[in-house]
Amino acid sequence: MYALLIAVAITIVLFHEFTSQFGFGHDGSRLHALAVHGEDVVWALPAIALGAAVGAGLVVASGSRAGVSVLERLSLPGLGRDSRARSIGLVWGAIGVLAVHFTGAAFDGVPGGPSGVAVLLGTALGFGTYRLHRHAMEHEAYRTFNLVAMLLAAGSLASMSITPTGEWWTRNFSTLGTSDDVAAACFNVAVVVSGAGMAGMSASLTRALLAPRFGVRRGGLITMRALIVVIGVSLMGVGLMPIDGPTDLHNAAALCAAAAFAVLCVGVQLWARAVPRELVVASYASIAIEVTAMVLYDVVGVFNLTVFEVVAFALVFAWLIALVAITHANPEDTDAAGRRHLVPSRQAPHPGAAHDAAGRRTRPATRSGGPPRRPAARSSRPAHRSGALRDVQRALRRGSDGADEPPEPG
Repeated sequence: MYALLIAVAITIVLFHEFTSQFGFGHDGSRLHALAVHGEDVVWALPAIALGAAVGAGLVVASGSRAGVSVLERLSLPGLGRDSRARSIGLVWGAIGVLAVHFTGAAFDGVPGGPSGVAVLLGTALGFGTYRLHRHAMEHEAYRTFNLVAMLLAAGSLASMSITPTGEWWTRNFSTLGTSDDVAAACFNVAVVVSGAGMAGMSASLTRALLAPRFGVRRGGLITMRALIVVIGVSLMGVGLMPIDGPTDLHNAAALCAAAAFAVLCVGVQLWARAVPRELVVASYASIAIEVTAMVLYDVVGVFNLTVFEVVAFALVFAWLIALVAITHANPEDTDAAGRRHLVPSRQAPHPGAAHDAAGRRTRPATRSGGPPRRPAARSSRPAHRSGALRDVQRALRRGSDGADEPPEPG
């Protein structure tokens, strides 16, 4: 479902780009409402085809090992770890570049301009997500939540491409959901569905913390899951109540999400005593970045509300992805609980060992000649032979010296 919605959002972006560049009767501006002319329908087919290809690629890149093994039997190319991770990196890199493309005027004063920012952001997103996906693709929770985050980004991108609100970034990020058209629907649906996915995955995102090595305190796991649910439900409220409607409720939902995320990060060592140091650093760094962004926006005035909201959204999803990638260190070790009940067996004595009458181990008697014996099937012989057998051996030795003939058998 998430891959399908992402494909729809990508299709809208591509159709807008095709019609604005090659369509008839358009002014060529980057930001205008999605006005479809009869001549533009011809561009719908390539946009749908490319969007479907992206969706299919995401399904394969986010598939489980069992699902991918089914496709490998068809000898399809590009199913290896590197290819799957590379496809995810390309999609995220393209999202970063297009986001700058649709908000180019916001970066006119930045050194390098919009082009430099687009290259920098696209490269960072692409390479970072490639490395992350290659490292964590065996974790089902990560693969699914990656699509949840990508849906929010792709839906926002589709809204940016066709919104009639002009320079929306000069006001706030939620302005994308206020136009009461397809652009607003893209943004609001993406926020609602992503928030629902986050809330629904609260147990999956924290399941690895059940391992004894993390030292989860009593009630800690329930608290973490409750806070993640609060964040997800608050995001749903942001999409269900646009800022041009019940503004107070919209702002309350956004503030509730930020507060729940702050509590989640600050108390990370309260919920689990032995969480990895990387997660602790990521948690405190997220709080520091969020507080810094708030001061620069609300006190200094360097940032506007849009930048602060984008930073807050990005921190929430990045931290939850880091939670899964860091704590799910051994996803295949599912039978460890069963192995702790096994009792190691005692070492069996050497098969060639024998014991004398006192119970002491003795070296087995050797015999020259005869057919070779296999080491695994080597058997022990008693150290004391019977008296009849010794008489036969002495007789054979005398016969070999010519002194006597061996006794007749019987």
